[in-house]
Amino acid sequence: MLRDTGQRSTTVESILEAARTAIAERGPGKLTLSAVANAAGISRPTLYRWFPTKDDLLAAMTMYEEERFDVGLQQVIDAHRAPKRRLEAALRYLMNYLDESTMPDPIGVDPEYALKSIAESLGPHIEILARLLGDALLEVPAVRAGALTPAQASELFLRMAYSHYLVPHADPEVLLAMLSDFAGISRRTARLLGELTSLQVRSISGPLHVSGSL
Repeated sequence: MLRDTGQRSTTVESILEAARTAIAERGPGKLTLSAVANAAGISRPTLYRWFPTKDDLLAAMTMYEEERFDVGLQQVIDAHRAPKRRLEAALRYLMNYLDESTMPDPIGVDPEYALKSIAESLGPHIEILARLLGDALLEVPAVRAGALTPAQASELFLRMAYSHYLVPHADPEVLLAMLSDFAGISRRTARLLGELTSLQVRSISGPLHVSGSL
C-alpha cells in the first residue's frame, strides 16, 4: 500500500501522476526517469531516492492504480444506500474509469504493455469490486439463483468493461444498458443514476492523495 503523510506523500504523488501522464501519452517504452522528474518538478536525485529504477516506478504505478480504483469505487458506492443503486453506480464507474483513467489508444500506443496491464489488474479489480459491493451483488439474478458467485459476476462485469475499452462500443450507454439488464437493474434506474455517478467519477479522476509508503 502507499502509506505516508507530508512531504513524502506529496512527492510520491507528484511522481506517480507525472508517470501516469507520460505513459498515457507515449507508452512505457519511451518513459524515462529524467522526463518524469522534470514533469513532476523535482530533481533527479529526489526521484531516484524513491524510485531507483524504471522497474521500481512501474511497479509502484500498478499499486497506485489499484488504490485509485479502490478509492474511487468506494466513493460512488457509498453515495447510495439501496443495494440496486450501489450496483448500478458501480457498473457506470467501471465504464467511466477505464475511459478516463487509461490510455486513449492502448493498442496503438503500446499493445504489449496495455494487454499486460489489463491482465494484471483483473484479479485485484475483481477482489475490490466483489468486496465493496458485498450483498449488492445479490441483485444480479444469476447470483441470486446460485448460478454465479459474487466473484464470478464481478469478473464478468469487469471483462465486459475491459472489452469496451479495447474495442469501444459505438454507444457506451447502450452497452451500459445491457450490463444493467443483466444485473437486474431497470433502464429507468440506470438513467436516473447515470448523471450523478458520472459527476462523481469526474470529481475523483484527478490525483489521488497518497496516504502511504512504498
